[in-house]
Amino acid sequence: MSDNEMNHRQNSAQKEKQFKIPEGASVLTEILDQVSDGIYITDPERNIVFWNRAAEIITGYRQEEVLGKRCADDVLEHTDQAGNKLCSTELCPLYKAMKTGKPTAAPLIVKALHKEGGRVVVEVSITPLRSPAGDLIGGIEIFRDISAKVELEEQKARFFSSLSHELKTPLANMQGYLDLLLAGDAGDLNETQEEFLTTIYNEEQKLAGYIEELLDMGRFEGTDYSYQRNILDFSPLLEGLARSFSAEAGKKTLSFSHKITPGLALFGDRERLSQAFGNLIGNAIKYTEKGTVSLEAEFNRDSDEIIVSISDSGIGIPESEQKSIFEMFYRVENPGTRSKGGTGVGLYIVERVIRRHDGRLTLKSVPGEGSIFTVYLPGFIKNNDH
Repeated sequence: MSDNEMNHRQNSAQKEKQFKIPEGASVLTEILDQVSDGIYITDPERNIVFWNRAAEIITGYRQEEVLGKRCADDVLEHTDQAGNKLCSTELCPLYKAMKTGKPTAAPLIVKALHKEGGRVVVEVSITPLRSPAGDLIGGIEIFRDISAKVELEEQKARFFSSLSHELKTPLANMQGYLDLLLAGDAGDLNETQEEFLTTIYNEEQKLAGYIEELLDMGRFEGTDYSYQRNILDFSPLLEGLARSFSAEAGKKTLSFSHKITPGLALFGDRERLSQAFGNLIGNAIKYTEKGTVSLEAEFNRDSDEIIVSISDSGIGIPESEQKSIFEMFYRVENPGTRSKGGTGVGLYIVERVIRRHDGRLTLKSVPGEGSIFTVYLPGFIKNNDH
């Protein structure tokens, strides 16, 4: 046998040993190869050791082209929907699952690299693999091409955007004319006329708010797959909300405070999270007539979670109704809420947005003493070492 043949066999044997399927997973490979979802398995260093046929179809890469490569090295190169790199960062789904030893709580929407250079929108689920002894031996990613679904959902989003414009424009015109009438631009008003026009103006404002909430709900229901989940600087977002709502609290002479840890970041949709936390802070101010409202945000290094608490000294929520307040159109019925108006979709949207970000939401409340809403979101501190 020649030296070249000897070296080739030695290299082949070494490669086969290095990139074999982790023990305990090999019995699944024949089944996994028939599944319609893309599936790949890595060793603890995230080198690809299995790549099924569906993964070949979705990405264009043949099995022999990817075995032995790290999944982040010119293979999938996952990005968020804005194009920010996820692979080899704190937000890499596979890295997080293998670091924590926990599967992803819900499928993630990311963009994967296609061999021809384009991007495929995929729904990703990750599970760490362990040996019978409990040792980490690799990870498995399942991904599904949802490009067609995303296009359909974005068509729905465009429809709701158009509908929003068609409904809000006439209301804005009505408000403009009412402003002119109340300012006396069309002539002096007697006391009765001013009272009637003020009532119409206030009702128009309520109607505009209701339409905005219902359109928000419609857009939310229609765009579940088109979330723009990107790497998001979360501390500045919360700081901006605090500045905005402090003025609103000041109008009611409430004491508003906030304490936000710098550098908080996560993988999320800026608009949706702003909407959710805006609803929580706005509700705290809305249902508090005197006393305090506070916003606090910190990072728990043990659980890799951002913890945000919104507390108030308002009317509170009876324990019997605390589970129901996150249902669509549900409103607590008591004298303190009846006078405030609303459609009952604000907290429904909050709960759905938080859940869509793999988070959770808790509530502690005592009638007459106030409420504390606490949100837990997967995240990290920026500029931390990988």
